[in-house]
Amino acid sequence: MKLDQLTVDSDDEGLDVFYISFGDLMVILCVFLVMLLTMSKVDIGSFEKVKSVMTGSTENTLVELAGDLKKIIEGTPGIPGATVHLAKDGVRVDLDTAVLFSPGSAIIKKQALESFEPLLKKIKATEYLVDIEGHTDDVPFYRYHEGEIESNWSLSGKRASSVILHLRSLKFSSKRLRAIGYAYTRPLIKIKGKSGAALEEARARNRRVSLLIR
Repeated sequence: MKLDQLTVDSDDEGLDVFYISFGDLMVILCVFLVMLLTMSKVDIGSFEKVKSVMTGSTENTLVELAGDLKKIIEGTPGIPGATVHLAKDGVRVDLDTAVLFSPGSAIIKKQALESFEPLLKKIKATEYLVDIEGHTDDVPFYRYHEGEIESNWSLSGKRASSVILHLRSLKFSSKRLRAIGYAYTRPLIKIKGKSGAALEEARARNRRVSLLIR
């Protein structure tokens, strides 16, 4: 009887050990899932700033790249129609479409290609991914051209694609590039309540091609 009791106790103890191990495994999995969810919402710009503070250096970070691009844009001779800032999703370089394209066109002006060359070469020297985003203003744009109906949507996409084709001619890897057309859905400046010169200025700022370096 005592032997049977000992056997049962031994089996129960084994089960307890299994349950404890399984419980630990569940805790680890839960912690891992929380980490994944947290990482999916990381503010890249803030992360890079924290990284530079912790390491005591901005070398090989988006913070350094943003600073270098700003020097190129604001230096001599400088690049008109270009701005750069460190955003939540990476480094954003905004290019004025009035400098890049003629109205309603997706063909890049030759002089624009030459002025933006130093900026693009600096970006090419990194290993970051680059999203090219086309943005228009909110003014309705429709026309029938070469058998196709064009709109702000198609124009923004074609302009982004034109920039990608130019980057490919500079030997950018296609694996680093992505073209996106947002039309008028992501304005830099809200136009609600604006009129006259203020409205036109806001629309001009919203017409842009953005390079998101991430």
